[in-house]
Amino acid sequence: MEGIMEYQLDINGSTILADVAPGRKNRAKVALGEKAYTLEYHRISDTRIQLRVNGRQINAWVTPAAGGKTIILNGRHFFVGDHNAQDTGKPKPSGDGEVPAVVTPPMPAIVIQMPVSEGDRVVQGDTVAVVSAMKMETSLKAPHTGIVTCISAAEGDKVMPGDILVDIEKETEGESA
Repeated sequence: MEGIMEYQLDINGSTILADVAPGRKNRAKVALGEKAYTLEYHRISDTRIQLRVNGRQINAWVTPAAGGKTIILNGRHFFVGDHNAQDTGKPKPSGDGEVPAVVTPPMPAIVIQMPVSEGDRVVQGDTVAVVSAMKMETSLKAPHTGIVTCISAAEGDKVMPGDILVDIEKETEGESA
């Protein structure tokens, strides 16, 4: 069939082949292995997409992560990397240790803990904020080693995807405290 785009995706560590046939007006037909889906999608914001999959409505939250994107569907987190995307030279995450490029919540949430202060040195992967959404706690990790230069949220604040909660000045190679 003409117009089909083929992707090789890494979803939570498993490689999946996806055939996507774009349609009109934000519609597409997608085949993941032997399963076929009809999609209708509407971008609500930079991080939220409203989907209708085989007639069922689903909200998706999408945030950038090193080597791909973190996608949250019905409270379940998926890391998706595209083997077809150009290599940016950045290391690709593996397993459950994905660390997003910025400290932002994956969905609307309430800040329940800020375990760091301005001036603190953090190591890539350290928890720098904890948020709660849909009765689930999510630890937000430092995207790189460095010094916390600004904290933009406090416990109890309502935050949205894209809100930068903690700014961390990246430590240059050879520099350490």
